[in-house]
Amino acid sequence: MPPRKINLVEAADAKIAEVFDPHIAGDVNDSQAKVAKFGAVFDWHAHDNEDEAFLVLRGRIAIDFRDGPVELGEGDFIVVPRGVEHRPRSLTPEP
Repeated sequence: MPPRKINLVEAADAKIAEVFDPHIAGDVNDSQAKVAKFGAVFDWHAHDNEDEAFLVLRGRIAIDFRDGPVELGEGDFIVVPRGVEHRPRSLTPEP
């Protein structure tokens, strides 16, 4: 069976109604690619065992770090290394 194509925008629209409720879009090796909608602010946190990647499909978000925020727009991508404290938040009305 050939691999299944996934449109991340359609997957987010079809599956996600709540903010900060990630859904698995697919598995990559020992990791998962997830889609989520962001709200006003999420809790400060860090991941001890894995990096976390963010790809903005629509709107604008900020990833706050203890030394300042990084703002991302549509098409922007960032990897937060494991152990780095951060909190994502939406910068646009539609998460």
